[in-house]
Amino acid sequence: MRDDRISESATVTFTVKPEDSWNEMLATLRKEGMLAARRMVEDGHHFEVAGLAPHLVKGGDSVPTTGVALALDWKLVQKREMVALARDFITTAYVCGALDPALPVVLKSVIEEKGLYEHGVGEFFLLYGKFEQKFGTQGKQTRLKMDDLVAGKTKYLKPTIDRGKQRMDPLPHAVRNILAHAGSNPNRLDQEGNDIRMSIDLLKTWIQSTP
Repeated sequence: MRDDRISESATVTFTVKPEDSWNEMLATLRKEGMLAARRMVEDGHHFEVAGLAPHLVKGGDSVPTTGVALALDWKLVQKREMVALARDFITTAYVCGALDPALPVVLKSVIEEKGLYEHGVGEFFLLYGKFEQKFGTQGKQTRLKMDDLVAGKTKYLKPTIDRGKQRMDPLPHAVRNILAHAGSNPNRLDQEGNDIRMSIDLLKTWIQSTP
């Protein structure tokens, strides 16, 4: 039987450094990093904050952004480079129309050395997109549809502040806004990850239900 499937291959090249050479390189990086960190401490800083966002945005667009905290240790200079590379990556993804709202949050987790998708961030955004696709909603319409589905059940509502006013927001909608605008959003997720876990369960239920 003839197989007409087409396949492609790729190659990756890298340099292997001997252990002595590697340790020498690492010692240089440590020295440079400690010097930069010491300067920050002497200036009265406890950590360094950097923003993860595109370098340029089309007028009228809103984009996901977040802030990343850099510890004042020997990795500081390398983490600054990671931030620069992350911003380049986010910009390229935005220009290509491929900027997923989870991307800045994922890159933040990597730079801060926290668990990737520690609280199911990737799954949450995937399900959120499926919800909007199923019900044909976006933005404010999504919130209104979730309001209807929550039906006033307080355990599925989260107190949030929007433009200086407090309101009860459907949990998945609140979680989405907090993750997508972490750098400028005054609201916060719970440290235990229950907000995201409960939102994921809700979204799964709504997506699987009959409209």
